[in-house]
Amino acid sequence: MKAICILGSPRPNGNTAAIASAVLRGLSARGAQTSLVRLDDQSIAYCRGCKACYQTGGCVQDDDVKLIAAEMFSADLVIIASPSYWGDVTAQMKTFIDRCTPYCNTNGAKLPVTTAAKGAAIAVRAGKSKQENQDLVHMIGHFLGHLEIPLIASFTAEGVDTQEDLSRQPHILEQAYTFGEQLAGKLC
Repeated sequence: MKAICILGSPRPNGNTAAIASAVLRGLSARGAQTSLVRLDDQSIAYCRGCKACYQTGGCVQDDDVKLIAAEMFSADLVIIASPSYWGDVTAQMKTFIDRCTPYCNTNGAKLPVTTAAKGAAIAVRAGKSKQENQDLVHMIGHFLGHLEIPLIASFTAEGVDTQEDLSRQPHILEQAYTFGEQLAGKLC
């Protein structure tokens, strides 16, 4: 079983990265081969809105999106992880989502991609209300749905603004690890 986590946080050692890593450790403990792609480390240009992909099925830009998409579509599990920035995914994640238009099931010239992948969402926010994270999970599910990757599970964490907040709530990382183990069980 192969799992990829696409991390939208610009902070390599932030709370979302720590939670995503705990989920991946849980998956690994159950035998999954895991990888983490930090979007902030990738070369990804903004979508130009040229709609060339609606004619050709491919993007006119040649950057890391094609490599990430290939890894995504070869995985059994695709995890999309983002902190909440102003009630939405990060700019890095939104840029990646926009650039996945060539693979979208509403694109008539869609690149021929088949996948048996399932999807999961991780949403993290500083505030205590769960609703904003549910909005992120919905958005991630919407994105994955257009890639024909069904969202099968989600993990949210609220009230974790700083690393100190996360260290004061060790149960969050424990729950994230267990979530990873449970995801592995859903795929076997």
